[in-house]
Amino acid sequence: MRSTMALLGLALLAAGGLSLAGCKPTVPGADPPKAVLDAEQGTLDLINGERAAAGLAALVMDEDARKVARAHSEDMVARDFFSHINPDGLDPFQRIDDAGIPYVSAGENLAWNNAATPAETAVSGWMASPPHRANILRPQFDRTGMGVAVKGLGTYYFTQVFIGTVAKSGEETVFYYDQVINAPQE
Repeated sequence: MRSTMALLGLALLAAGGLSLAGCKPTVPGADPPKAVLDAEQGTLDLINGERAAAGLAALVMDEDARKVARAHSEDMVARDFFSHINPDGLDPFQRIDDAGIPYVSAGENLAWNNAATPAETAVSGWMASPPHRANILRPQFDRTGMGVAVKGLGTYYFTQVFIGTVAKSGEETVFYYDQVINAPQE
């Protein structure tokens, strides 16, 4: 049975900036280029810096969640859409479930930009948006998957999947936008 429903946040970060010279578009399923790996790691480092400043533990990169996140970013580029729900109707939690990733709570942040500093621009936009900031600073989340894909010569698509593996007081925490609802575990 499906796990929990979680935060559906949306960050459309259309930052006017310069295309990044030498950046190659992402090819779905291929080994990601260095620019993609650097953007994923840079974004995670910035997110963990925000968490540290708030007195929270760092998120650990979960490679399975990273594959889910990267595949969604690649799908958005390949099929030219920007949404938590793909054209086939799958939401983030169905994608997480399909990957067999266990979780008690989950969330997802999305962003795209063509700024000269794509990771910094994405994180700045998320931190300026209350629902996205809430995802980043949720103490229930302990793992993450950061996935980036590049369209054209420098438009970066970011998907960050958040995973929480610990329930509080025997209850499951369900996130929907910026509201928290406690429900018994199934």
